Amino acid sequence: MIIQKNKNISHYLTLRNNVVAELFFEAKSREDLIAAKKYSLDNRLDIFILGGGSNLAVLKSRMDGLVVKNSYVDLKVIDGNEKEVKMSVSSGFPISLLIARSIQNGWSGFEYHQGLPGTVGGAVYMNSKWTKPLTYFGDNLVYAFLIDSKGREKKVGKSYFEFDYDHSILQKTKEILLEGVFILKKDSKEEIMKRAKFAFDYRRKTQPYGIASSGCFFKNYQGRSAGYMIDKVGLKGFSVGNYFVSPIHANFIINKGDGKREDLIKLIGIIKNKVKEKFGVTLEEEVIII
Repeated sequence: MIIQKNKNISHYLTLRNNVVAELFFEAKSREDLIAAKKYSLDNRLDIFILGGGSNLAVLKSRMDGLVVKNSYVDLKVIDGNEKEVKMSVSSGFPISLLIARSIQNGWSGFEYHQGLPGTVGGAVYMNSKWTKPLTYFGDNLVYAFLIDSKGREKKVGKSYFEFDYDHSILQKTKEILLEGVFILKKDSKEEIMKRAKFAFDYRRKTQPYGIASSGCFFKNYQGRSAGYMIDKVGLKGFSVGNYFVSPIHANFIINKGDGKREDLIKLIGIIKNKVKEKFGVTLEEEVIII
């Protein structure tokens, strides 16, 4: 294992906040991921698996322990017939590449996630969703291979994940996804591409695009849109230092560049307090907070 010390990882984070990892390792295979977990156990280190760097807000300047960039990219077709295909996808596989490959081969099931910047591991961990129609990334999962808390490989079925809105059991167990095995329906490339384009275009129209953001920052509350509530308390465009609330979609926090963590913490607090005062709702972060 080639481990780097005091590695600046800001360019791996879509929010582009300035963060240094005490120890950093890039995993390019399932063996690398297993080795990294065992290394953390042997050396009594905290371990954090970094996928696409989206859906993540690091509120400190230094991450202690071992940060592992998951670059394990692999896709294998296991079985299939004229109606469906069963395939294994590695946790580091980029969502954009997975959808492009699916369209090319006429596999339907992931296309509504077009435009997500993350990886399969992150999408399973958060059970990423699309609302038109409501679909979750975990819907087509059949079983998966994980690394457990002892560094051992284990096979689990879909029910193990306890998938729900923005939730999987991995958020509690901190187990590491190696591969997920999915069953996708076969359909025409044109129809799959049409659905993918609809999702992508809708995101482009309703969300900020091509900027330093971690995606939707807060969870919706009992069917009430977090973005709507933040908008209604007058915080669209509001800034603290170089962090500001998007004027396009109020549930996005954007880093203008070189934003200070103290300013991000302050902005999050202002948003929560204003929404609590007006709506009586305590917003909960959708992004992973470190």
